[in-house]
Amino acid sequence: MSQIHDIIIIGGGPVGLFGVYSAGLLQLDAVLIERLDQLGGQLAYLYPEKPIYDVGGFPRVRADELVDRLKQQAFQYPATVVTGAEAVHLRHTDDRWVVETTRESYEARAVVITSGIGEFRPRKYGIEAIDRWEGRGLFYVVGRLEAFRDQDVLVVGGGDSAADWAMAVAEVARSVTMIHRRDTFQCHPDSLQKLTRHPRIRLVPETELRAVDGERDRVSRVLVYHRDTQKEETWPIDAVIVAIGLIPGTDIFREWGLNMTGDEIPVDTRMATNLPGVFAAGDIVTYPGKVKLIAVGFGEVATAVESVRHFLQSSGR
Repeated sequence: MSQIHDIIIIGGGPVGLFGVYSAGLLQLDAVLIERLDQLGGQLAYLYPEKPIYDVGGFPRVRADELVDRLKQQAFQYPATVVTGAEAVHLRHTDDRWVVETTRESYEARAVVITSGIGEFRPRKYGIEAIDRWEGRGLFYVVGRLEAFRDQDVLVVGGGDSAADWAMAVAEVARSVTMIHRRDTFQCHPDSLQKLTRHPRIRLVPETELRAVDGERDRVSRVLVYHRDTQKEETWPIDAVIVAIGLIPGTDIFREWGLNMTGDEIPVDTRMATNLPGVFAAGDIVTYPGKVKLIAVGFGEVATAVESVRHFLQSSGR
C-alpha cells in the first residue's frame, strides 16, 4: 500500500521550496515534486546568475545563491523530494488525492500547486533572420554573465526580465543598449530609474529588432527599425539577449478539473482552488490585487500550507 502523506507540493521553484519549509514548521509530512532534474525552477534553470532585488533582507542576491539558501532553509525538516518527474494527472479517490507522475504515483490528503507558469519556454521571435543565430551570440537563456565581458550587448524587451538582464550584463559588458517596441518601458519604476542612470546602458524605445547578422559563428551587427521615424539602422553588436517573455504551459491544470482564468488558477484568501483540498500559490494563481513577486509567493504558500493544516484538522485527518 502506498504511503499517504499530508501534503504534496507540485513545483520545486522558490515558492515550492518555501512551501516545504512551511510544512516542516507545522510538522506536516510533505512530498515535493519537480519535473526538472534540479530544484529552483526558473531561477536555477534559466537565470542562475540573474540578480534578484525583490526578496526581503536581500538588497541584491544572485538567483543561484537564493536557491541554495532556500534549500538550506527547507531541508531543515524531513521531506520526500522527487526530481525529474512531471506531474501528469491528479485524481481524487476515497479521502485522498493521487498525483500521477512520469515515474510513479504519490498520495496525500492535500495538494499545493506552486508550479509557476508550468513548463516555461522562452518566447522566441519566430523570424528566421533572428532565431538562426541562437547559440552563436543570440541568447534566449543566459547562462554565464562572463560570456558578455567587454562586449557591446543588445537587450530586447521592456519588462522586468529585460531590465534585470541589462543591469546584470552592464557590470561586465563594454556597453548595453536596451530596445523596446513601445514608447515606454514596462519594467518596475525603480529598475527604470537605475537603467536611466547607469553610465553603460542606453535606452531606445519605439525600436524593433528586424535582423541579426555576422560571421559564421558569431553575431557582429543587427538591423533595427525605429517606429517613430520609420527608418532602419544597422548597429555593430557582439551579443543579443532576447527577453520578450515566457510561454506558459498550464493547460494540464484544466485537464485536472481546476477552474482557470486564462493561464492562471483563481484562488480565495486561503489560497484554495475550486477542488477541496487543493491549494495553489505563486505565479500560477490569480485574485484581485495579485502582485507577481517572489516575496508575495512566499506569503501565499505559507497561507496555503496553513490552510492545509486547517483542512486536515477539520476533516479529522
